[in-house]
Amino acid sequence: MKKFINVTLLSIFVLAGTACDDGVVNLNKEPLGEPSSSTLYTTEEGIHKLLNGAYAQTRSFGLSGFGRFVAKEVGSDDTNPGSTPADGSVPRMEQVNNFTYLTSQGDLGSYYDSNYTLIARANMVINNAPDVEMDGGLQSRYIGEAKFLRAVAYFNLVRGWGGVPLYEEVPGDPEEAAQVKPRASEEEVYQLIVTDLESAVEDLPLKSEYASSERGRATKGAARTMLAQVYLFRQDYENALSYAMDVIDSGEYNLLDTYDQNWSVEHQNGAESIFEVQFITRDEQDISNEWNKWQGVRGNIGWGFFSPSEDLANAYEDGDPRRDYTIFFEGEAWPGTPDEVPEFAEGADPRANQKTLLPKPWPVGYPSNSPVNMVVMRYADVLLMAAEAHNELGNTGEALMYLEMIRARAREGEPSVLPEITTTSREELRHEIWQERRYELALEGYRYYDIMRYNKVEPGYAKELFDALGKTDFDPNKHTLFPIPQSEIDFSGGQLEQNPGW
Repeated sequence: MKKFINVTLLSIFVLAGTACDDGVVNLNKEPLGEPSSSTLYTTEEGIHKLLNGAYAQTRSFGLSGFGRFVAKEVGSDDTNPGSTPADGSVPRMEQVNNFTYLTSQGDLGSYYDSNYTLIARANMVINNAPDVEMDGGLQSRYIGEAKFLRAVAYFNLVRGWGGVPLYEEVPGDPEEAAQVKPRASEEEVYQLIVTDLESAVEDLPLKSEYASSERGRATKGAARTMLAQVYLFRQDYENALSYAMDVIDSGEYNLLDTYDQNWSVEHQNGAESIFEVQFITRDEQDISNEWNKWQGVRGNIGWGFFSPSEDLANAYEDGDPRRDYTIFFEGEAWPGTPDEVPEFAEGADPRANQKTLLPKPWPVGYPSNSPVNMVVMRYADVLLMAAEAHNELGNTGEALMYLEMIRARAREGEPSVLPEITTTSREELRHEIWQERRYELALEGYRYYDIMRYNKVEPGYAKELFDALGKTDFDPNKHTLFPIPQSEIDFSGGQLEQNPGW
């Protein structure tokens, strides 16, 4: 029974309960008490609690709040640090935005640590579930869900930091828990990610095979989507296309009728959704949603961080409805909020991420008490990955077909908007698809790593883009990877080597 917990890491293993609200599995609810260790690791109920504890970590401050956006968006051309100049958090995010940050940057460190917390929680399930007497199908499913979540964390880490230490086991004693592993190679990290996801594909149900009370859990489609993402990031277009087509051919997913429905409570976990971090409204608490809290309008809805950039606002094609569905501009009305027209704080950016704003009418409690889920994967990304992979493999007709599916939904029946792309040049179509990804997936956590990926396809791409924005401190020999947090380097006693240039 692998249950040792180092007291300095105790918070890693705080567990989530299993109650349900409104027919959706509650992967968020914290326990009122700590379950007995004698049952936690040896019973089906205990393994279920361990697994829900892993899901609960996906909504943490690091993975759905500050850390996530600093790592995935702030350095890109789509997002500003936001808030107001008086906020003490702004300078450190300005440093990330301008590529002047140091190895001690705290938000990146939080994101790094939060992913390892998710890995530790997933490992508790993966290592203990095989020894528990329970239904074989359910046992395999629980392990598959945990492997999917572990793959999510390692994919976050390898894209941001390159090779990182690999932890697959639960420490058996204090001495083992105190040991720091050296960094694995990028190839070794990717091997574990692919192995975990392939196993998850085998053991997880399709989305349609889950009961309605289990919505929000990892599915076969989510594992296949992440495999497509992994292979696309590595420019393995054949495998990326294969897994994207598995998702498309499954018949499990469709585009919603309109783009904005993806962020409505009514369509959560809907036809386009592949994986979402689940949130609920809590009558007894003022904050339930890190995703919304930090990005709401600074003044009376939230803290105003991570605001859409002017460059993004100006990038959309004329008449593209996605611009106004994505960006909330100062002076717009938002019916149901206390002031009807949210008031931006003095000095704040005059734009906010509309995808995170509260539903109408205003929910109970406080501005951050929101039931709006954080969409992590959706079908539109799969179609765009299929388009990109087809184009790189020379299948122009198929690439244009999947690209047009995205643009057709976006134009909402208005033929003069977003004309159909017809170029047959592979390079021109590549850039059309890249631009479409920017419009379609804006502010959803894709853009920064997309830029780093494009820089591998076309060396110099990132430097040219950032120089044009005035971010001239970007160094392609340094900033394509984040620095390993200095605290980790120091604690390792020389076991961990820093990334080049840092």
